[in-house]
Amino acid sequence: MTNPTNDEDSDARRHRSMVPWLVVALVVIIAVGSFLWMKRDTESKAVTTASQTPASSPQDQAIEQTKQALSSLQQTVQDLQTSQQKLADQIGGVQQNVSAQRGEQKLLSDQLGALSARVDNLVSTKAETQPAAPQPPQPAKRTKR
Repeated sequence: MTNPTNDEDSDARRHRSMVPWLVVALVVIIAVGSFLWMKRDTESKAVTTASQTPASSPQDQAIEQTKQALSSLQQTVQDLQTSQQKLADQIGGVQQNVSAQRGEQKLLSDQLGALSARVDNLVSTKAETQPAAPQPPQPAKRTKR
């Protein structure tokens, strides 16, 4: 028979080892989504800017596109930092909850152990204080008259 505490510990370790990978995956998804979203906005602004200033040189357009790309990257980095902070706060909350649950579980386990010891003590005390069970009296035999 396996020890339930070991199974719970291995499950907790397995979940803890998954948390960093989930955070990395979430950050990558957010980064890609932000990049695509910003790229779409940058392209629509570039089309609008190009239609408004047809006489600008190719070098000016390249500088403007670089500035826009840099701006979108800075915004993406800020969004990623914000998301990372939110995730860190959430992970901290989850860790506090897990710690509190472990404390409660330990307390309940200790209480159950103490209660079990008391029951065992009562059973052994009762067995020691009871004399050998007397045999029930034999019913008197009736004779037919």
